[in-house]
Amino acid sequence: MQINKTDLVDQVYDSIRKQILSGALNPESPLRQEELAEQLGVSRQPVSHALVLLEREGLISDYGRKGKMVAPIVPEQLRDLYQVRGAIDGLAAYLCAMRVDNELKELLHKLIEQGKTASHNGSIQSLAFADIAFHRALYERSGNPEITRLADQSWSHMVRSMHQVLENQTIRTGIWDDHRAIAAAIIAEDPELARERATSHASSAGQMTYQRLTDL
Repeated sequence: MQINKTDLVDQVYDSIRKQILSGALNPESPLRQEELAEQLGVSRQPVSHALVLLEREGLISDYGRKGKMVAPIVPEQLRDLYQVRGAIDGLAAYLCAMRVDNELKELLHKLIEQGKTASHNGSIQSLAFADIAFHRALYERSGNPEITRLADQSWSHMVRSMHQVLENQTIRTGIWDDHRAIAAAIIAEDPELARERATSHASSAGQMTYQRLTDL
């Protein structure tokens, strides 16, 4: 079956993006079209189009004569993003606590257990996936689709920083203690407490991320 140009660009975009988010391509790694094309088994054209899309997303920077590189992780940007996410997470948790049903309770219990397991014996990748799954569940079950749309705009940058932060094993348990507290407030159908805990979690995560990235 022949793949059309749009699908091929999407596939190349997804492949390079995954390498950036997973840390396989480190910040400020050079991105040479010829090497990427050979690695992915495609021509240079879809790679060129994919790099344009990734640059628009802020995952790639153009350094002129030096060429394109994976964008650096900027501590100040992450701090600012977490401030915004604090408001979004607080609203999502508040709305979830207003819409509690057995399905949501079961989902939260399942996600907390997955996170607990990942924090004890999982890879950084599995920890990042578990963290994303927990927060996305709150966004999607909030009943407000705009929350997910807004959150999606910043997740790619946060995922990159997670790999740096989660290397510190001492903070992993604390993250899931916070998640457990947020889930407990939602299950108890206490919107204000859920909002407070979710906002506080994002604020502390932002400060921790900023400090960790600054130290690095």
